[in-house]
Amino acid sequence: MFFRNFQIVALLGLVAMTTGCVSSPSQQIVGAWQSELGGFPVLVKYTNETVSIGEYEAVSYQVEEGKLILAQEGSQPRTLSFPSANEMIQTDTLTGTEHKFTRVK
Repeated sequence: MFFRNFQIVALLGLVAMTTGCVSSPSQQIVGAWQSELGGFPVLVKYTNETVSIGEYEAVSYQVEEGKLILAQEGSQPRTLSFPSANEMIQTDTLTGTEHKFTRVK
């Protein structure tokens, strides 16, 4: 009985420690990302507050409840997912279209 209780406590401790290592989408998005648009490579850079595409002027953004919201008129929110540390998928909430990004190291 003692050994079983010890296993449960150890497992709960391990889960608690690894949960603290998981970053939120607002932390995971920061950095440089490579993608394609119309067959052409695109470099997108996220800071804690802005996003810039190529040499264009940076735009403010927020991440709320796993959704990317640009401070740009007419833009649709995008659902964020991170299948791995170096892969990001943005899904348009209106059309369901997925756009895949790879982190630039």
